[in-house]
Amino acid sequence: MELALIKKGIYATIAYALIMSVTALAAKIVQQDVAVATLVFWQSILCLAILLPQQTGHWKWHPRSVWKVHFLRSIGGFSGFIFYYYALNHIPLVEASLLRTCAPLCVPFVVLLMHKTRIPLRRWFPLMIGFTGVVLIIQPTPSSINHWHFVGLLSAVGLAFSMVATRALSKSVRSQETIAIYFAVSALLSWLMVLLQGNSLYVPLPLFGWVGVVAMTLYVGMFLYTKAYTYAPASIVSPVSYIGVVFSGIWGWLLWGHIPNSIAFMGMLCIFISILFSARLSRG
Repeated sequence: MELALIKKGIYATIAYALIMSVTALAAKIVQQDVAVATLVFWQSILCLAILLPQQTGHWKWHPRSVWKVHFLRSIGGFSGFIFYYYALNHIPLVEASLLRTCAPLCVPFVVLLMHKTRIPLRRWFPLMIGFTGVVLIIQPTPSSINHWHFVGLLSAVGLAFSMVATRALSKSVRSQETIAIYFAVSALLSWLMVLLQGNSLYVPLPLFGWVGVVAMTLYVGMFLYTKAYTYAPASIVSPVSYIGVVFSGIWGWLLWGHIPNSIAFMGMLCIFISILFSARLSRG
């Protein structure tokens, strides 16, 4: 039975990676004329409209400890998307997606911060390989440093918090509740960002179809994401999710002609090896 659940987790992760690559593609197109916070607001509202009817009659009262994890998961997911979307505006799709996929490398540090659990010595080697890969992708030089790569890396930090919190919530909370609360918090925070930045919630009619694509694919993707971490541990799901970089690379190549250089490809390989190595240690 456990093996069957793990297989379901792997299949859900592959589907999640493909669908989320479409989300990123649509978001990159929309953001040519729409502010990031405005897009996040509408995607949250549309997804919330789908989720709330599913939660009718299923809301439960939780202890304060569960609500704290809900809050952490929501803040992590929100910040992860905000940083990711900002990065999409300034660096190629494949590079932004790759940096976001570094979330598993950040998980040990999140666990250290949340649970005061020290990082075992054996885990430092794959972490060093992974972050070496990040440096190869960013390729900083004394005369040229693209700070938007670091913004993309911050999206991985937010996603790492979301991953750890989602796994904790999956033991006692329905996945629909987890996602609904996330989108409610995301809608509120993005609305506040729109006000503070002096932007508008208006979206040109020709682009609203793309906003709908972002929302629908995001809804399906988040559902699969939550299910994947319900079926299988992060040590198995995380390496499989790396296939999303391949999907994003294909979109970037077909639509914008973005092809990473040889050094960036070496960085991708380092990160992939690091995630595989970490997964193997987690199973051991």
